[in-house]
Amino acid sequence: MPERIHRPPDQPSPQLPAPSYAAQVLTTAAAELERMGKGRIVTEGTLRRAFTVAVAARLHTLPNRIADAVSARAWGTIPAGIEGNTHRVQAAVLRGIARGL
Repeated sequence: MPERIHRPPDQPSPQLPAPSYAAQVLTTAAAELERMGKGRIVTEGTLRRAFTVAVAARLHTLPNRIADAVSARAWGTIPAGIEGNTHRVQAAVLRGIARGL
């Protein structure tokens, strides 16, 4: 009898659940932060700018009421105290939060 490892599985592997809209916004904001400036210190303004770009990119197809709720949820998960974080460090923080959502 041939070894089973040489045949594809009988059933397809289950797909991972799609990330929530809030997680998508945070991940996109992280990518935008990294694009904006490597090695520089993040300010509240740069974080808000990256977040705004992410919201526009990810939530533009949703009704305003839902997009506002998702945006508020995502923004509420970002911890205070970004002083001293570089763009790369803050991006890693946002990605870690997104994984937890």
